[in-house]
Amino acid sequence: MGTSGDCNALGRLMRREACKLKFDQANHLYAVTDGAEWIARQYAKQLPLELHVLDYYHLQNHVIAAAQALYGEGTKQSIAWREDMMGYVWNRGSLVMLDHLGHYLQRHREGPKHEALLSLRDYVAKRVNMTDYPSYRQIGYDCGSGPTESFCGTLTRRLKGRGMHWDKDNAEAIMALGSLYYSNLWNHYWKKQRAA
Repeated sequence: MGTSGDCNALGRLMRREACKLKFDQANHLYAVTDGAEWIARQYAKQLPLELHVLDYYHLQNHVIAAAQALYGEGTKQSIAWREDMMGYVWNRGSLVMLDHLGHYLQRHREGPKHEALLSLRDYVAKRVNMTDYPSYRQIGYDCGSGPTESFCGTLTRRLKGRGMHWDKDNAEAIMALGSLYYSNLWNHYWKKQRAA
C-alpha cells in the first residue's frame, strides 16, 4: 500500500484496506511504527487500534545519538551507556529509563550533552505509552518494524530503477500491484475480482 498523497490520503487508504481485510475482527489490533506523530494521529482517526508500539530500533537510534553526545562516537563508554539505557527500557520499561536519564541531566546541566539528554528525554516522554516493551513481549507482540521497513524498500524498488520516470497515477498503480504481489495476496485478490 502506498500513495503519493499526503498523510490524510494515506489514512483514508489505510482505513479502506483495513475494512477489506476485516481488520476490526482481528484478535489483536496494534501497530508498530517509528513514532512519528502524524502516523499516530492517522491511526487514532482511521483505525480502531488497541495499542501503538514504538519500534525498538527507532528508539535505539535516539539513544545512540545521546550516547555519542555524552561519550563520543564508537567509544566503549558510549556503547556501554547505550546498552544500559536500552536494557532498562527493554526489561523494565521507559519510565525506568527516564528515571536514569534524570540522573544524567542533573550531572550535565548545560551545553551539548544536556541538549542531547533533553532531546532523548522529551522523545521518550511523549511515547511512554508506546514503550512498555516488557508487557508487549509478555503478550507476544512484535516490538520492531523491520518487516514493514523491509517491505517499504521492496515496494519502492520498482519505482526507483535507473532511468525510470513515473507519473503519479502509474506510480500508485505499480505500488498497489507490488503490494498485492509481495504480500502473497495476488491470487486471492484477482480471484475476488473475477467473482465480482
